[in-house]
Order: sequence, then C-alpha cells, then structure tokens
Amino acid sequence: MVALPTSSKATALQTGRTGDPDPAVRLFAKTGLVIKAGTKFELVVPDEAKDMVSIGWGGAPSTPSRRITVSCPARASSSGWQAYAGGYWAPRPACVPLIVRAGGKEQRVLIGLGTPCPGQLPPQGPSDQ
Repeated sequence: MVALPTSSKATALQTGRTGDPDPAVRLFAKTGLVIKAGTKFELVVPDEAKDMVSIGWGGAPSTPSRRITVSCPARASSSGWQAYAGGYWAPRPACVPLIVRAGGKEQRVLIGLGTPCPGQLPPQGPSDQ
C-alpha cells in the first residue's frame, strides 16, 4: 500500500521554482511518499504525460525519472510505515496522470501540481506558475 495525494478532499500540491535551466524541471512539488512495510510497488509516468511530469523520492537529491520501483522491507519501521522525501517536477502547473502498480494490479490516479484536478481543492497558499 502507498499513500498519494489523490483524494478529492486533499488539496493540490504547491509548486515552487527549482532554478534549474531545464524547462522540463522548472517547477517542483515536494511531498512525502508513505509506504506500508512489506509492500513492493511501481509508480510510472504514462507515455502521454512524459512531457508533463517526472518523479523521484529517496535520493539526495532525487533524480527526476519516469518510473520508480520501491520495495519496503517488512520490518522497515516500528509504525509499520516508511516515509521517503521527494516529489514531482513539472514544466508548468497541471493535473497529471500516474500509474500505480502493486500486487499484480494497476491503478491510474491523478495528481494536482500547482493546480487542482477535477473535484480537488486548489493548493494551500501561493504556488509558482
């Protein structure tokens, strides 16, 4: 199990300028990735969104990618959950699709980066455009 900000009750993520000259990673939306211990999953940016978003967690710094695979050990923490720092890079605010694969199943989710997805609340506070 992995927790992502996809609920219609959640706000879209705030974006901030990275200062990177590469326009593909002009904005960053920082958010933790919370994973249930004993879980293995994959997050994938679908082909139609390859120019809209890249993802990364757990590095120092994280490297923007279109795919990450995470395997959280069964005894990762006393709480039963493990958290990783990271987030989403984007050239502009957007509602972006992401594919989550786990346990032989695949689910498509939408993530609001600097702007809300349908039914989602706008980011709290200012967001760089």
